[in-house]
Amino acid sequence: MITHNSNNMKSGMRLVGVFSCFLLLATCFLASCSSADEDFFYQDEPRVRLVGEDTWAAGTDSVTFSFVAYGSDVTEQEILVDAQIMGEVQSRDRIVNIAVDASRTTADASMYTVPSTVTVPAGEAKGTFSVILKRAAALQSKTVRLYLTVAESADFKVGVNEENHITMIWNDILSRPSNWPSLEPYFGVYSDTKYRFMLANSGGAGEFSTDTMSWAQLMSLKIRFQNALNEYNAAHPGNPLTDENGNLVTFE
Repeated sequence: MITHNSNNMKSGMRLVGVFSCFLLLATCFLASCSSADEDFFYQDEPRVRLVGEDTWAAGTDSVTFSFVAYGSDVTEQEILVDAQIMGEVQSRDRIVNIAVDASRTTADASMYTVPSTVTVPAGEAKGTFSVILKRAAALQSKTVRLYLTVAESADFKVGVNEENHITMIWNDILSRPSNWPSLEPYFGVYSDTKYRFMLANSGGAGEFSTDTMSWAQLMSLKIRFQNALNEYNAAHPGNPLTDENGNLVTFE
């Protein structure tokens, strides 16, 4: 029995030794993996990429916006853009240079406001700046573009080609909704002037549909538009609202 127990103890010690060796090898392996993983971290010179708001950019390199769904009192739209760094954060503020690529921009300079620099605060991985898109009469007949790029600064190099720019695309163009035949019993014959008036006085509705709106909702909107039209015509005696074809706008 003593011999049997001694053999068991020796076997147990050998297992402990094997297990200890295994742990040592595993630790070394994980350490080497961790070291290897660090090689995948960005180690080049600090660079910057431009990222638009998901609301407008939806993960792409362009922002698309239209003033159509907004009333005439809305003359500007702010779009936020992140200048995200590639590399480590620093303990000091750093400057990113922003430039307009004139060869790829079709918008007149009066149609937008954009800063020439943005600050990445100390300890932060990005700096956020605003681009102001402006409403103009010309946008009712054409779509314009603003192409922004990162320009090299003392703090940052330009980012990778796919993300070193962002394009703003906007207009104020109306188009006849494809579902207008189903809306005609409520709002009458279509015209661009009428549709723009509806969008401006809808209380925030950007579209109208018999699929998503009940009869009561559509009739409520019709009454709303009729009241708004009466107010407009009363405020413009002798000059009631007429459409692009010279016809009086009505909701009868």
